[in-house]
Amino acid sequence: MLNDYLKRLLSEYADDALDLETTRRVSDFIEENAEAEHYFHKLQALRQATAACLGEEEDDPALELRMMNELRLRSYELPWWERLWERRVLSPRTAVAVAVVLFLLVITLFAWLEAPVSRLLSGTKARVETMREEVQQDLSERGGELTGNLLELFTPQREEDGGTNDQVGGILPKGMNAV
Repeated sequence: MLNDYLKRLLSEYADDALDLETTRRVSDFIEENAEAEHYFHKLQALRQATAACLGEEEDDPALELRMMNELRLRSYELPWWERLWERRVLSPRTAVAVAVVLFLLVITLFAWLEAPVSRLLSGTKARVETMREEVQQDLSERGGELTGNLLELFTPQREEDGGTNDQVGGILPKGMNAV
């Protein structure tokens, strides 16, 4: 006895709505099973009677395109997560919504972090100014010490201190006398 699934497959086979592999399997099944063959012939007779009652159909290119699209979609059946990704996640409406949410999130984060960043920058600026002043003061002190040391080096010692003018002569360039 044929179950509902097999009857549906036979009906789709009669309507030529199956993909190539399924069509081959159903065709083989009809050849092997007498009950399936009988049911298939009943479907064909019903289809012929319906066509005779309705008359000839006009060609509808839009209908053919829709049917071809459906057949194409059936032949490339995607798993549920790929269909979800394709139809929901990659949709333009979803892309715009995500872009707006990300924009608002970035603006909110910048507004929230503005005060801490401002404090950090102003504190850093104050520390840099303090360090600059300390360095200038230290350089001026060391510059004074260096000037004093250079003056001592180039100033001749007096004879009272136990030195002579000859000691300076070795330091100064030739032709230059000590003052």
